[in-house]
Amino acid sequence: MIGEGEILVIDDFVTLEYQEKIKKELIGLNNIFPWFYTEDITGAGDFDSQHRAALGHNYVELDDDDMSEIKSVYHHLFVPMLSKACQHLKMPEAEIIQGRSFLQFPLKNIDTSVVDSPHIDLDEEWEHAVVLYYVVDSDGDTIIYNERTKSSTYTEKQRVSPKQGRVVIFDGLQYHTAAQPTKGTRCIVNYNLDYYYDD
Repeated sequence: MIGEGEILVIDDFVTLEYQEKIKKELIGLNNIFPWFYTEDITGAGDFDSQHRAALGHNYVELDDDDMSEIKSVYHHLFVPMLSKACQHLKMPEAEIIQGRSFLQFPLKNIDTSVVDSPHIDLDEEWEHAVVLYYVVDSDGDTIIYNERTKSSTYTEKQRVSPKQGRVVIFDGLQYHTAAQPTKGTRCIVNYNLDYYYDD
């Protein structure tokens, strides 16, 4: 289990062979991975959209009854990685709430001091861990804040640069965001795991 506000950054979290398999599957040449357009990577609607488009893919989704359902045959690709994350979290196995990937292309001539909207992936009442895996080296740092509730100002706790094979595991109630990539393609895998799984 990860403590409140705790952040784990682990390089080469999985073997190089596994890293390359993930990269080839998601962004390899001549691949058939089904990416889908999203108008804004963090905005929930027009009222808060920054219009930062990306491509996404959902592996596990929540339904209207807050039940998780596997939506993609590609989910199986990440099961070994999630099993290893559970070892670090001292959980017997992963109870997955949701899982997805995002693919962002570099934006030119943007103010790099302006980042995406701070957010958490689930409601503030739902304690969970984030397992964030970087598919390739890129810019577009992940920024994790000290705040655990929505705020008008956020204070930076830690900044993590995307690096192939690196995973960040952190308390999902920490507000977080990402800077937009300006030099290379940013590709991440993001799973949310329930904290309190009992076998």
